[in-house]
Amino acid sequence: MTKFDPITLRSEVVKQMEAMQTSKFIQLPENYKESAFFAIEKLSNLADIEKVPSIGIAKALIDMYSNGLDFRKNHCYFFVQNDKNTGKSLRFGWQYQGLIFVGKNKCKVLDVTPVIIYADDIFETHYEYGALIIDKHIPTFEGDIKGGYCVVEFSEDKKIIRYYTKAEMEMRRDKSMARNGSFWKWEREMYEKTLINATLKRIIETSSETTISGLYDDSEQDQRQTVDAEIIQQEEPKAIQGRKINI
Repeated sequence: MTKFDPITLRSEVVKQMEAMQTSKFIQLPENYKESAFFAIEKLSNLADIEKVPSIGIAKALIDMYSNGLDFRKNHCYFFVQNDKNTGKSLRFGWQYQGLIFVGKNKCKVLDVTPVIIYADDIFETHYEYGALIIDKHIPTFEGDIKGGYCVVEFSEDKKIIRYYTKAEMEMRRDKSMARNGSFWKWEREMYEKTLINATLKRIIETSSETTISGLYDDSEQDQRQTVDAEIIQQEEPKAIQGRKINI
């Protein structure tokens, strides 16, 4: 059986990326060698990585670069998936850190704040011309989680709010490969990341400033290799009162 040897692969993958840069006019970032070395080292523990040809690893790294992502900053994770041509291929999926990075650098996003709605919260809304309006939200952080919304502020003095029901959040959560792991240990933080992911993906995919790929790719099996994600650190959301917010 072929053994995955990161030391041998490093120079081979770099040469292949450089050849593709010359022949296909792609642009590699300045630190592509350091980034590639780091990623290949981390791939050592990924299931079935030894079945992925070196050119497949090079293409996956270039795809990551073309999306403006950096694996070292936990912008994405890699996983191996079945490929009808090569048997196995390497793909990447977006982490919430990568979504925030691209949102701020390409879509004029200034800040992103996820807010969870609990059963005991005072949460008043109404519809206006088909849009849901939040009239008041006084959080209690008590009771079951009932839903949530994500506030996105832009540099052009613009703000949007996206509201999600508990059912919608559950649908996205159920796609997580960590459903039996950290999601339940850090439930609130994982729901907050779910809100960020869903909202920023919509913004990024509809922006004229982005050319994205793999935005909705997920590992098909419970074997993906990820860098440990940071827990979202934020102050408790302040009450939003006396203000109508379009969603």
